[in-house]
Amino acid sequence: MGLKENWWRFNYHVIRLGFIPVAKRALLLSSRVEGEIPNIRPIMLAPVHRTSADVFALAEISGEFISFVSTDSFGHNGVINFIQKQITSNVGTVIWQEDGIGNPRKRAVELAKNVEDRLDRRLITAAFTQGEYQYDSVESIEEGLIGLLRRYETRHLKQKGHELRIPIVPIGIEYDRKGKGLEHSAVGKWISKWIPFTPNWSVPALRTKVTIRIGKAHYFEGQTPREMTEIVMKEAAELSNIPYEV
Repeated sequence: MGLKENWWRFNYHVIRLGFIPVAKRALLLSSRVEGEIPNIRPIMLAPVHRTSADVFALAEISGEFISFVSTDSFGHNGVINFIQKQITSNVGTVIWQEDGIGNPRKRAVELAKNVEDRLDRRLITAAFTQGEYQYDSVESIEEGLIGLLRRYETRHLKQKGHELRIPIVPIGIEYDRKGKGLEHSAVGKWISKWIPFTPNWSVPALRTKVTIRIGKAHYFEGQTPREMTEIVMKEAAELSNIPYEV
């Protein structure tokens, strides 16, 4: 464990232990978890992506450092994008430089290098394969990250001479209140209109109960990356009590 990884862990746990309890109290949120993350490292979590709170919900359930795959194209204004990018990079988030690198091939190589760095470090990696928030259902999947995991396993076997099988664990996230929370409420619309630089985060409604459900581990057994992505995301949707409509 190097200095950089220690810095990630320190900042991550400051947010987990300092920010999350305050945010939960402010929004009157409660949470619970069903199941446990398998004690195997490295490991990839495949959660649904319903709101901006998903990352913090996952961070809360584990005392261990989780490295999330994200993008620098956050969809806010320039000020918020810069702040969010600095924060995420300082907590070890794998930042997919979607706009920062113009060539798609170079973007893919940079993403692969950053994800593989976390796998080499035997960390927990979490990837939102839907590609965007989808509150009421799973409507799209992108198999690129799980395909990257398969290529990593294949290359490890060739280089090391022994097999490394990395579990992929579907994660369900259920919010017991309907609608999209403060983002579409009268208060949320007022804030977006009158307060400068407000980010367009999707925040759960007040007094929401959040339930995290951890599914069974899946391993590649001849499936294509697309097939594996479908398997884990169907289970993640079921665990979230939302339909899978891909």
